[in-house]
Amino acid sequence: MKKLLYLLPILLLLTSCEDFLDTKLLTEKTTENFPETEKDANQMLTSIYAKLLFEDPETSSEYYTAQLASDDCLGGNLSYSGNCATNFLLYQGNLNSRLGIWDRCYQLINHANNTINTLDNVKSWSSEGERLRHFGEAHFLRAWAYYELVKIFGGVPLRTTIEAVNLPRASVDEVYALIASDIKNAIEMMPNRIYPAGNAMAGHATKYAAEALAARVFLFYTGRYDKKTLPLMEGEITKEQIIKWLEDCINNSGHALVSDQRNLWAYTNSATNSSTSQKQYAYAVKHKLAWEGNSSIETLFANKHNLTSTWTYTWFSNTCAMFYSPSGDDADWKNESYPFNFGWGAGPVSPGMVQDWKEWSNKQTFLDGYTEDPRISGSIWSYKAMDPNNEGNILGDFRLDDSEPAYTVSYRYYEQTGYFNKKYININAYNSNGVLEAFGKTLYPGISSQTSPQLLNIADLIHIRFADVLLMHSELTSDATGLNKVRQRSHLAPISYTLDALKQERRWEFAFESIRWWDMLRWSGPSLEEAGNALNRQTGFDIINAAAITPMVKYDYKKRLQATQGYWPIPQIEIDRSNGMLEQNPGWGPEAQFSDWTKM
Repeated sequence: MKKLLYLLPILLLLTSCEDFLDTKLLTEKTTENFPETEKDANQMLTSIYAKLLFEDPETSSEYYTAQLASDDCLGGNLSYSGNCATNFLLYQGNLNSRLGIWDRCYQLINHANNTINTLDNVKSWSSEGERLRHFGEAHFLRAWAYYELVKIFGGVPLRTTIEAVNLPRASVDEVYALIASDIKNAIEMMPNRIYPAGNAMAGHATKYAAEALAARVFLFYTGRYDKKTLPLMEGEITKEQIIKWLEDCINNSGHALVSDQRNLWAYTNSATNSSTSQKQYAYAVKHKLAWEGNSSIETLFANKHNLTSTWTYTWFSNTCAMFYSPSGDDADWKNESYPFNFGWGAGPVSPGMVQDWKEWSNKQTFLDGYTEDPRISGSIWSYKAMDPNNEGNILGDFRLDDSEPAYTVSYRYYEQTGYFNKKYININAYNSNGVLEAFGKTLYPGISSQTSPQLLNIADLIHIRFADVLLMHSELTSDATGLNKVRQRSHLAPISYTLDALKQERRWEFAFESIRWWDMLRWSGPSLEEAGNALNRQTGFDIINAAAITPMVKYDYKKRLQATQGYWPIPQIEIDRSNGMLEQNPGWGPEAQFSDWTKM
C-alpha cells in the first residue's frame, strides 16, 4: 500500500553568504514515486533538517526550556509570562505549554522515518558512500529528536515506521535503546570528514558529531538513571566504546578550539567592530576579538540560520537571540546599548550565578598576565540599571567591564537583574548609510528587505562544540588533558583532575548554552538532590519587577523538582487524542498552576 510523503518546507544548503538556507515547497509525493533519484534523496534529507528549527522558543525549543530552567538564568519577561513558569517548574494557562516541542520533534521523526524506510527506492547512487551517508544522517537526526523528547518528557511513544498508529509511551530504557542504536548506525554509516565554513555541506551532521552525541547521551543516561552502560536495541554500549569514539573525534576529525572562546559569539563580528565601522563595540576592540563566523572549526553541530525569514517563515532566524535580548521602550536606548538590540527580555542572568563565577575565578591561578576568567565579561552583558527618569541607578552599576555602556531598563518587565547573556543576543551594526540595523544585513546587504530584528538573527545556535568533546573525554577517563586544554584557552593554569573541577569548568565554559540544566540532572542521579540544592541557592539578591526593587522570591525548587522528577507535562491535547493510551507525568496537577510571580 502506498503512503503519502509530506516534505514541506525543506532547506537547501547554499555555499554563498555563510551557508545561508533557502526554502522550497514540494508537491505531494508517495512511496511509489519518491524518492527515485539522488536529488530526491537530498530533498528528503534536508526536509528533516527543517524540523530542527523553531518559530517560538517558548513552546517549541528544548534548548530554550533548559536554559530558563537552570540556575544560570531567571525567567524574566512579563509578570504573567510562561518564562517565569518555566523558571519555577510550573505551567501557565494549561498543560500544553510544551506542545510545540512534542509536535516539532515528531514531525522530524516522521520525516526521518519516511527517509529511512524509502531511501532504497532510489534507482541509482553516485556512490555507495553517498547512499550510506543519507541513511546515517537520517538516523542521527531521528536520534536527536528522540533525545530531545526523552529529556523533556521521559518515556514517549516510539515511532519507527510510516504507519499512523496510536502507541503507548515506551519506557525510558526503550527510548534510549533506539537513540543509541540510531547513533551507532550513524557513526558506522557516515564518512570520515567534516564540513567547515565555506563547504557546500556545512550544517550537515557528521560521523564526529554522532560520536560526540553518543558521549553526551551516555553520560546523561548513566548519570540520570544510575546505570553503567547505554542500551541498544540489541546489546549495549560501554564506557570504553564511548571513549574510543571521543578519541577518534579528538585525533582524526580536524575539529579544534578557536583561539578565543569569545570569537564564537556574534558580538565580535566585523560589521560591528572593524575600523571602518561608524561605531565600534569598545569591549571587542579592547580585547582584540574577531568573530570566526558560523560553522567554525570548533562547531560539530548547530542549527543554521539566515536572512530569508519572513513573517510566514520566521524560524529561519535564530529566534532564541530575540527572546534572550533585553526589553527596551525608549527609542534612544539602542544607541546607548550598542551593539545590543532589543528583544523580549527572557532569561536575565541570575546574580547568584555571577557571584559564584567571580568567587570561583578569584581562586584560580592565571597565565599571560590575566587576573580574571575572560569568559565572565565575554559571556555576560552587565549594564548600569537606571531609573525611568535617568536620575540615578536602581540596583547599582553591575558592569563587569568598564567598556560596557549604560542602559535604561524597561519597567514593565519582571526579574531584571542587571545582566543578560552575550552569547545569544540581537546585535546591531551601522550600514554604509549610517543606519542602525541587524549586523547580518550589514554583512550581507541586499539579501533581505526585512527590518525587524526578530527576522534577522543569522548566528548559528550551537549544540555541540569541540570544547565539550574534550571535557567529556576528561570526565570519562578522569584525566585532566582535555580539561586543561579548555582552561589554557581562557588563560587558566593547568590543574589535576577532580570531578568537582570538571563540573566547575563545564559550568563556566558552557554558560547560557543550555547544557547546565542537563548536567545538573545527570550529576544528581535519581534523587535529584544536587540539582535541587543548586536551584534553591537562587535567592538572597534584589531584582527589578515593573520598576520596583523586589527581593528574589524564596521558592522550594528542590521540592518541585523532585515532585516532577525533572520532567515537563505531556501535552494534554496529546493525552486527550490518545483515548487513554498516554498518562500524564507526576507533579503536573492543579497545584502546578502558575498565575503570577508576585503570588508565589
